Amino acid sequence: MCKKNVSKKKIVLAVLAVVCASMLLCACVPNGSPDDSIFEKLIEVSKEESEVIDEDVLAESEYLTVIDVVSITPNEVAVYGVLKEAGVSAGVDSVRITGTEVDVTEKIKDGYFIIPFTFPKNSRCTMMATAMKGDKEAEEALSFSAPYDATAEERLDGKSVSVGSNSMLYFSNMLDDYLGKELYTNSQAKKIKSGIISQYKVYEELADGAQFGLIYVFIPDPTTVDPSIFRKGSVEDKTYLTRYQQVVKEVSATKANVVDMAEVLKAELENGAVMSDLFRVTDSHLTEYASILMYQKVMEYIQAKYPEVECRSIDDFTSEKKTVLGGDYVNYRGLDPEKITEEITLYTPKKAYGDAVKDIILYTDTVNKDYTLFTTIDAKDGKTSAAERFLVNNENTDLPNALIYRGENALFASKLIADSLGQTMLARSCDYFISMTDAKTYRNKTKDKHVTDFIVVFVSESDIAAAFGS
Repeated sequence: MCKKNVSKKKIVLAVLAVVCASMLLCACVPNGSPDDSIFEKLIEVSKEESEVIDEDVLAESEYLTVIDVVSITPNEVAVYGVLKEAGVSAGVDSVRITGTEVDVTEKIKDGYFIIPFTFPKNSRCTMMATAMKGDKEAEEALSFSAPYDATAEERLDGKSVSVGSNSMLYFSNMLDDYLGKELYTNSQAKKIKSGIISQYKVYEELADGAQFGLIYVFIPDPTTVDPSIFRKGSVEDKTYLTRYQQVVKEVSATKANVVDMAEVLKAELENGAVMSDLFRVTDSHLTEYASILMYQKVMEYIQAKYPEVECRSIDDFTSEKKTVLGGDYVNYRGLDPEKITEEITLYTPKKAYGDAVKDIILYTDTVNKDYTLFTTIDAKDGKTSAAERFLVNNENTDLPNALIYRGENALFASKLIADSLGQTMLARSCDYFISMTDAKTYRNKTKDKHVTDFIVVFVSESDIAAAFGS
């Protein structure tokens, strides 16, 4: 037998019954004044009836709560929900969805599940969700309905989110990137290389014999690091040439220094890290731990020219775990960020080298759609990336300075670099046009430099077209 939910129709009928009963009582009492004790008892029964259903969810049982379904295509939807405390105690580890074209069983991730399935026909269907412990049913199946939506369409802003294996989320265009559908032609790829060669030559001439460095940092999509995020059947078991690989290869063939974070993060996985250590689960950004790794790789190149510059190790940070609202994947997919939450680890330097760095977070630009990196569950805490240009001056003229170009994924790493150097200019977020005018303007004037000591460019895989042209 399946557990059934109390429908809104039943609640309305119950309320009508109470109203009718109360009217009959009024008719039986002289002067229309009912017995107060009887009336209060009726109201009390009605209150208990109305509290049986939570109208914010589709269905719930002792172990599971099915929150809602969202349309992916007209024939495909994703059901999402959470595991209750009783389910945790009972050892429930997965959910089976039946009544679909093909039965689906997937692991519960961090207390929630997001499971896509295909309708057996184009109509409103009744499905079943069963809490599973291993390969055994932990309780009776729970019924819920999923509507057919003929108007389900992809987002036009490129922010469509797909559901991967084991409730993982990713931007849909990451699949095209992985399959090599956005490749540059050979001439386009060579143009990227020649452009950087020309840029480096101008930079070298401006440096006039002083030490300098052009550093490109490439940040991969999570699916590039771990393709198992894609659902089975989405990709074949083979390696594809990607636009990310093309650009890394071409830039590496110039005099610019290149940090390929795909290789760094894959090495972390081989050494025992898990994906949630490196990438947010509900959000498209790196974790702060991965950002520290990225910062350290950049500092290796800086220290090679300026050994006196300090670079923080992981031991130079204090860590704090926070449970936060679901990130941009959750919001773009139309899920509830208060139900699909995530635990993240924040890192704070034990010692700040410059007081000016404390003010970085204040330079925000909400008018230009500044991005909120996270908000805690109680919504009283949050960090935002700085969309506008801003200058960090630690007033230590003995240290080199830098000009940084970056997207949203490089805020924390940029902050750490700025904290380690004397003066750092951060260009506007996602502005990748390297300005030699800025390189001259923000140089270390006290050292009679003609140009800034370092230009660092952080490019996420999703920003390659913005950085190098589509």
